[in-house]
Amino acid sequence: MIQHLLGPRRFLPFLFIAAAAVVLLTSLWVKEADQYAKQSDLLIQMKELDARLDRDVLRVISFLLVQYDPLVETTKRLRKLEEKAKDPKLSFYESKGKRMDDAIDTYWASVAEKLQLQERIKSQAAFVRNGIHYLPVAVQDLKEIDDNVYEEVMVLLNQLYRYNLSSSKTELSRITEQIDVLKLLNDLPSTHQNTLNNIIFHMQANLKGLAQLNQLEARYLSVPSHQQFETLHNIHETYQAEDTRQSRQISMVLSVIILFLLMGLWQLLRKLDTARQVAEQSWNRLHDAVGSLSEAFALFDSDEQLVLHNNKFEKFYPWLGDRLQKGVSLKELLSRNPIAFERSTLDGVKIENEMPLELYLERPDSHRWYLASNNRTTEGGLVCVRTDITESKKAELELRKLSRALEQSPASVVITNTDGIIEYVNPKFERISGYTASEAIGQNPRIMKSGDKSPEEYKEMWDTITAGKEWRGNFHNKRKDGSIYWESASISPLRNEQGEVTHFIAVKEDVTAQKRAEDLLRMNATVFDTTTEGIMVTDADNRIKTVNPAFSRITGYEAREVVGQDPSILSSGRQEKLFYQEMWETVSHQGHWSGEIWNRRKDGSVYPQWLSIASIKDEKSRVSEYVAIFSDITQRKENEEQIRYQANYDALTGLPNRSLLQDRLSQAIMSAGREGWGLALLFIDLDKFKVVNDSFGHVIGDELLQMVAVRIKACVREVDTVARFGGDEFVVLLQDISEPEDAAKVASKIIGTVSEVFDLSSREIFVGASIGITLYPEDADTPDTLLQNADMAMYLAKDTGRNRFQFFTAKIQEQVRVRQSLEHDLRQALKRDEFELYYQPVVDADNESIISVEALLRWHHPQLGFVAPDTFIPLAEEIGLIGKIGMWILHTGCRQVHEWHQAGLGDIEIAFNLSGRQRELGLTANDISLILRETGLSGEFLTLEITESELIEDTAEEITWLQSFKNVGAKLSIDDFGTGYSSLSYLKRFPVDILKIDRAFVVDLPDHQDDASLVEAIVAIAKSLNLKLVAEGVETRAQAEFLKKIGCDYLQGYYFGKPMPAAELAEKISVVTGPVP
Repeated sequence: MIQHLLGPRRFLPFLFIAAAAVVLLTSLWVKEADQYAKQSDLLIQMKELDARLDRDVLRVISFLLVQYDPLVETTKRLRKLEEKAKDPKLSFYESKGKRMDDAIDTYWASVAEKLQLQERIKSQAAFVRNGIHYLPVAVQDLKEIDDNVYEEVMVLLNQLYRYNLSSSKTELSRITEQIDVLKLLNDLPSTHQNTLNNIIFHMQANLKGLAQLNQLEARYLSVPSHQQFETLHNIHETYQAEDTRQSRQISMVLSVIILFLLMGLWQLLRKLDTARQVAEQSWNRLHDAVGSLSEAFALFDSDEQLVLHNNKFEKFYPWLGDRLQKGVSLKELLSRNPIAFERSTLDGVKIENEMPLELYLERPDSHRWYLASNNRTTEGGLVCVRTDITESKKAELELRKLSRALEQSPASVVITNTDGIIEYVNPKFERISGYTASEAIGQNPRIMKSGDKSPEEYKEMWDTITAGKEWRGNFHNKRKDGSIYWESASISPLRNEQGEVTHFIAVKEDVTAQKRAEDLLRMNATVFDTTTEGIMVTDADNRIKTVNPAFSRITGYEAREVVGQDPSILSSGRQEKLFYQEMWETVSHQGHWSGEIWNRRKDGSVYPQWLSIASIKDEKSRVSEYVAIFSDITQRKENEEQIRYQANYDALTGLPNRSLLQDRLSQAIMSAGREGWGLALLFIDLDKFKVVNDSFGHVIGDELLQMVAVRIKACVREVDTVARFGGDEFVVLLQDISEPEDAAKVASKIIGTVSEVFDLSSREIFVGASIGITLYPEDADTPDTLLQNADMAMYLAKDTGRNRFQFFTAKIQEQVRVRQSLEHDLRQALKRDEFELYYQPVVDADNESIISVEALLRWHHPQLGFVAPDTFIPLAEEIGLIGKIGMWILHTGCRQVHEWHQAGLGDIEIAFNLSGRQRELGLTANDISLILRETGLSGEFLTLEITESELIEDTAEEITWLQSFKNVGAKLSIDDFGTGYSSLSYLKRFPVDILKIDRAFVVDLPDHQDDASLVEAIVAIAKSLNLKLVAEGVETRAQAEFLKKIGCDYLQGYYFGKPMPAAELAEKISVVTGPVP
């Protein structure tokens, strides 16, 4: 009809114009519908991501989400979505009016607040989770300390786990009560108490962190983002309803136009049918072509629905089965992939995207590999192509295995071509030779030649391998650094498929250690056979396995006579059973023993030997053998005895000399002190001896001295000692005398017998004797003092007429009397409560607050008043009273500091001075531990100071003694550092915590450059050894500032406070912020 009205020629232009109008109007309607769909999709995404954010945040709070990657991804998507929502080109922002824009801004402000809160929630949740994970590890330390405490803490830990899951207030109350109970446990050793306190601290931190997490959760849930979204959605729907009304009006117009268009469509249908037939023919051709492909092929349309696939695709993915039909969605096919299905880049990096638009690898199972590619068509469809590369991947993996085997081989591997040029070396070669791969490749192996192998030997090697045979042998090679080493090598030819030799491979092993061990064994065998020392090897049951020739020469036993025997056949019987028990205990604990022992030869003669025994252990640390090495020291013992005699006896008279006298006098004093008896020391000088010696010569003089020695010895008992002191001086030591008159009688007897005539070479010679007498303990109690007193008395005897004796003078006796009186009062001072502790503050160099005190002893004598410590402390040490006084000082000081702690005056520490004399008197760590328990003070607040000079012995016993104090928690400090021992090496050996710089180095600071440099050096030493420093004798602000500047930790001196009583110091402790007046 339209054609009839408009004419055939005019129909097509009219149809084109009408169709264009319809398309134009339709496109406007479709655009609006599409815009609505996008806006709706945008809102859906906003709501979905907001809900996902809520879900993941709650999972984090509940500790169900440990990895925060989902939250990070959601946050990124929300921020991008916010940008999209506020972009007028991409959304309805600035297109629907101010009301819509305000609703959008309000909603995204709420989302921003939630994102801010979720960052804090993540951090807080990680803190709580790490804390709860740490606690089980920390609690395990208690299991080895105290099972009861461990069980209590484990119960509390389980309650804490439940509270982390439920946040029950009842559970929180029980946990808090249990923690308070644990805090009351303060009777554990300090290190164990610290472990428990650390656990309690982390539990409380966990509870606090969980409370903060709950608060963040409440804040997060209070953000009204969902309500604001509903407001936004309602506004959007209102605007959309108005747009829909306008769209319906446009639809009516389009309906009229479409009626006209339908009339012309029937003509187009005929043409479309023709086109369909052509398309079917093309489709069949495409289907046949795809089916013939060797690759798996599948085509999906723009809606990702299957359009076409070939049989290979079905074989590649057999699990898809009958679902692989035209029209099935790609999403449904992907959902059927097995769990083991993996995707990765060509470099092996795992791909999470199920259909990446790139070339990648697919592994449907552990046995197959597919090379996959997905590409978009121009219409938006998807072309999927898969190629099976399983065989090539398997070959690649095999090559990698071989490569790793070479790279990780414990042997050195070198591959050369047939001309001997290196083409490959493995890492072991690099480590052994010192050459890197880049340095070795392209070189000839002769770069490692040491020159020890002859050309004939190298020719024999090349002849063997070029003939296609394997060669084995040793090389003495040279490393890159020039050092020589042994290698055991195996060189084999490598052949190609045709059997032709193309390369040589050398597998080499460094056998330098083995060669050296062989050389060492040969050397040891030579030493074993040729040494002059006897060697005996026994098994673990102490049965003799072998002996060397020197053993036979020394003992007289042949090897066949002793092998299988117990070494006790050599025993002389001189050593007691206890000696051997202690010897074998030492071998058992230390692995060796050395000492002197008396053994018996085969002929029955007994001889001394120096014996060393060492145990040899197997790979399981069990003793497998014992090795004994000994030497005959008979001659050495005889020589030592001769030397000992010459060192202790006078060669002329045969009497003990001065050295032996000193020793016997010391021993006598100790014995007398134990037994309570008296001693007398007589110092004898011959009168007129010089006249005899000058008149008759030295020969007569020497004979006279010999005869005088005989007469003096005849005047004393066997227990007494007569010694020649030197020249014409003799000393007599009388033991166990009860009265001074006993000494006077002996002196008179000596004077009488010496005054009698001497018949020498037919001459009558007369001499006399002047004698000085001193008594123990009345006059002195040390060898040197006694000798000095006797010497002084002897000179007084000479001055008053000669040939007489004189006791120690009254003046000296008065001095001794004063000293004895002071000693007596000192012994009573403790009973009379005359001692008092003063405390001198030690301040922190940074803020000058009091952190410690040094306890100093003061003696208030009832008659003498204040007695200086320099006067009575040495006396207390000398008479052994320092032990009791020291215990009183420790007990009093510890109790005082504990009282300060209880009074809330801070964690003040206290330092005490120790002396080596206290160690001699039996002070032990058990005493310190008992005092700490009795006073309630923890060992961490206690410092024990010992002077540097006390460390000079540097013995194992002293180190053990000091370490025992460390074991009870006390710190150790070296007092007067820099004034004693000249070597600093003891700082590493002794368990020291603190160094005290002596006041002698501080007094001239900061002006004295030498002292300043020395103090800076001491600070540097302390810092390098991680030791704390206390500077003594600080008396000026300038000194304090200088010491603080160079890094001194603590300061002590009159500038901060003199030593003061406890009550006075207590007033200073909590308020001091500067110098104490």
